[in-house]
Amino acid sequence: IPISDDRRCTAPNPNPPAMRSPLLCISTRRRRRILGTSPPAAAAPPNIASALTVLLACHYHDTRALAFPNPSICQPSKGTRFSRGSTMGASTSHTNVLCSNRNTLQHSPRTSKLGIPLHSASDGSKNEKETDEEQEAEEAALLSNLSSDLSRLTVLRPPVPSADFSVPTAIVSAGSSYTRLWTQMTWWRHADPPHVRYFRHVRSWPLSTSARKIMPAVALSTLYTLMMAFALRHLRIGRYQLQAMTKGASAAMAALSAPLALLLTLRANASLGRLNESRVLFGRMILRGRNLASILKTYVYPQNPTAAILATRYLSVLGWSIKALVRNEGVDSQRDVYEIMLGRDGADWILSQKIRPPLAILARIRQIVADVAMTCTNPNFFVPHSALEGAIDDLDAVTGGCERLLSSPIPPTYSRHLSRIMVMYLTMLPFALVASGTPSLGAAVATALVSYVIIGVDEIGMEIENPFPLLPLMQLCGAFQSVVGEKMLLSTPTFNSVGKITDTSNS
Repeated sequence: IPISDDRRCTAPNPNPPAMRSPLLCISTRRRRRILGTSPPAAAAPPNIASALTVLLACHYHDTRALAFPNPSICQPSKGTRFSRGSTMGASTSHTNVLCSNRNTLQHSPRTSKLGIPLHSASDGSKNEKETDEEQEAEEAALLSNLSSDLSRLTVLRPPVPSADFSVPTAIVSAGSSYTRLWTQMTWWRHADPPHVRYFRHVRSWPLSTSARKIMPAVALSTLYTLMMAFALRHLRIGRYQLQAMTKGASAAMAALSAPLALLLTLRANASLGRLNESRVLFGRMILRGRNLASILKTYVYPQNPTAAILATRYLSVLGWSIKALVRNEGVDSQRDVYEIMLGRDGADWILSQKIRPPLAILARIRQIVADVAMTCTNPNFFVPHSALEGAIDDLDAVTGGCERLLSSPIPPTYSRHLSRIMVMYLTMLPFALVASGTPSLGAAVATALVSYVIIGVDEIGMEIENPFPLLPLMQLCGAFQSVVGEKMLLSTPTFNSVGKITDTSNS
């Protein structure tokens, strides 16, 4: 069994002393820093029996039979440098670390297949301390640029409802509204005692956007009732009094009332279900985006900071891209957003794709993650890779759900049938009121109240059937951008080789 000189291993000692570190195979630089020792002398080349013993122990997971007299096991040759992902952390199983040495002790390529720069091998003319300082400076610059660009994007797209240029002003109420995110103060005001709440709602009646939209239809219905009441009582056609036409009107009205109420209720429930589903989709987008950014920070950033930050930049503009899709803001409406986070070339690439921009962004993130997975030397990277793919799939499902709600309304046949029944009901209402002996003025007032109720319920169902103009997308997309950036810029403590928390941070 040939063993290269770059991976010199010593045979296990039958009576080994206590191990000084749980790391069985670490880089020379980290071992010196942790143990505070000078580099040990090169061990003698192992014989065939020693190699067979090590491989059999790895195969049968006999960790008790594997103990080594010093941390020079699997010591790389002098001058060799590995990527950050090749340094194994503290593990509770010596076998797992030993068995992974065959894969982790490899030189990292300078660039990936996508051209993303990786950690390159150290130059022999520079000492390890200078190389570490250069890498830390590069990572600090990447994080600083990301933070600066996110701040610029926040100025361009402030997460406040008043900055939303695509929301229809006709549906935004002056008081509490679904078009903005609520706080605890909003809920306290919303849950005022009944007499306070009713007074406030009546006082703000003239400012109601729904009332303004339905007032023309209510006025027409009232005027029609007033004219029909006068005609039924005072006009004659030949030998017949028009009031005779009111016979049976009350029975017809009673027959129409129940189906009309049922249809209005079903329509309102279906529209509310669509509104709730759209809000769940955007909440799911924020949750999955936060998870994806956290996994990028924890697993991808130590392997390749450049790739992790590039994926974060694409992820931070996904919310604005979905907003432009569901609000029909136009293809170029988010060009400034793309140019801030991705540069002009990145913006041109997204806008030149034949698929929708959110799908192009997700495809690019998946490509970056796949490239990191293929160039990563850690054999256990398949676990976070699976989690990353799952989060990307969820974001893809969110985009598909938004497209489905946008392109598939409640069947128009239902809306047309409901509108015709409402017209029949309001047309026969004056006959029933006159037949009951209601004065003409009283009939007009009663018609105004009834038409305001049923037309208002129908209009509310029509408004919320398309839920995206009602959602506070400016605040939701701003929150998505913020949580993604905060996860990547988060300063977390690191663990040293013995599992103790140090005072340093990785950002």
